[in-house]
Amino acid sequence: MAAYTLTKAGHKVLMLEAGRDYDPVKETPMLNTNGEALLMGAGTVDKDFGFYDATVDGGWTVPGEPYTTGESSDFYWWRARMLGGRTNHWGRFSLRFSKHDFKGFSRDGLGADWPIEYADLAPWYDKTEELVGVCGTNTGLDDMPDSAEGILQPPPKARVTELLVSAAAKTLGIPTAPMHRAVLTRAKGDRQACFYASPCGRGCSLGAAFQTTTSLIPMAKATGNLRVLTDAMVKEVNVDENGKVNAITYIDKKTAKQHKLAARVVILAASACESARLLLNSKSGNFPVGLANSSGQVGRNIMDSTGTGLGAHIPALEGRPIYNEDGHSSNHLFIPWWGHKQQAKGELDFPRGYHYELNSGFKEPGAGVGGKLQGYGKALKDQVKRITAPESD
Repeated sequence: MAAYTLTKAGHKVLMLEAGRDYDPVKETPMLNTNGEALLMGAGTVDKDFGFYDATVDGGWTVPGEPYTTGESSDFYWWRARMLGGRTNHWGRFSLRFSKHDFKGFSRDGLGADWPIEYADLAPWYDKTEELVGVCGTNTGLDDMPDSAEGILQPPPKARVTELLVSAAAKTLGIPTAPMHRAVLTRAKGDRQACFYASPCGRGCSLGAAFQTTTSLIPMAKATGNLRVLTDAMVKEVNVDENGKVNAITYIDKKTAKQHKLAARVVILAASACESARLLLNSKSGNFPVGLANSSGQVGRNIMDSTGTGLGAHIPALEGRPIYNEDGHSSNHLFIPWWGHKQQAKGELDFPRGYHYELNSGFKEPGAGVGGKLQGYGKALKDQVKRITAPESD
């Protein structure tokens, strides 16, 4: 995003990528079936999310790049070592922080308030959603701030199972809404609209599912102001005798040689963990404990997202006709953040509530199928369709 913004403004930008080059058009197997893949497409230590996952290089483990965790700590760090980074691997849920997120301490006495407010960022949320292409609707809910008129693209229709959960939630006074997701339902520039036939996790050569390799990077290159250098693992940020940043040092992963590049401006946009690593690595006489770390807080207080899953089999939905219910491969409806009032009343044993992401539909069979199955041939296939298709998480 920084490279796109700067090149559009006429500045020359060199972008260093720690991973390899990646062509989303030639390397994205959008329409291959699991039957064409090794192990029926199942995940392995090299391809955690399946054979066709868009992270063609990287994952929970990266050869040659181990990391350690603290005592009694399990931290799973997904690293996408490829052009486009984590934008090749994400759910594309695009929800705004609300006024409550910025002022949590004022609301419930926990954590700390941000030094800015929601209103300060609202115009920039609008700009980003319009550029990226986000589908959804305005709801008027406190915890789901509205976008400016005309920013959001139309959401896809809700699935039958989502409507069922939505109706049940309504009886309890719990709102549901279309998920705001960075997937195009209308064409945008060179990017085509989603045609609901391939899992977003495989990557999207159409550019419908947002990833920087089909949007921001080619758009920045089109200005003539961007040069991309891949397989360049940055080692540290260098400073002059006055403590002012003036260069970066990186390792060419193909040759293992070290290089130093002078720079007037350096922007670290390497994810929370990688950016912290670079700052801590950048020690000097001016910064003995790492660059910008006079507080000693760099690399601390990093918050991971947490969640859990619940699956259910709904007999009332058995026997439906089989049809394409893929949609944009994740939930079309969800239950937005709620539970603040319950927490304030002491009805919850944890702060600030939760939200629900619903997932269901007729799926392509994978390497394993749950349920008690008997027989073989057509009878077995009919059982699989009946038992596994109408699933709701």
